[in-house]
Amino acid sequence: MSENLALKVLEWTAGDDVGISSQCMAFVSCGVKPKYKCTPSDPADLNRCLKLVKQIPEIKDKFDQISKISNHWKSVIDNWDLLEKTFIDEVGFDWCNGRRAPETYKLMKELEKKVKTT
Repeated sequence: MSENLALKVLEWTAGDDVGISSQCMAFVSCGVKPKYKCTPSDPADLNRCLKLVKQIPEIKDKFDQISKISNHWKSVIDNWDLLEKTFIDEVGFDWCNGRRAPETYKLMKELEKKVKTT
């Protein structure tokens, strides 16, 4: 991990739109074991994760580490592009085109259910 990434993550955590799932991604990308290993549970959580990756693109280089947190995180990371596309198509980046994302939520719950049954 570079000091540059750690500094970017530290600056990001000082922001006003940090959720537990995005915080988990940020910490793991810096080699810090998070207290909470929560995955995004709804489109608002997913949005914060998308914003993190947009603000700090190097996080994507750490997706392999993040996917090792849990089976559910592996599912999120394995389906990242689909989740991102579904969300952006539905409401735009950071909710710029809407306030409800039922298709994204449905996809998130389908992925979660698939993990629970395997």
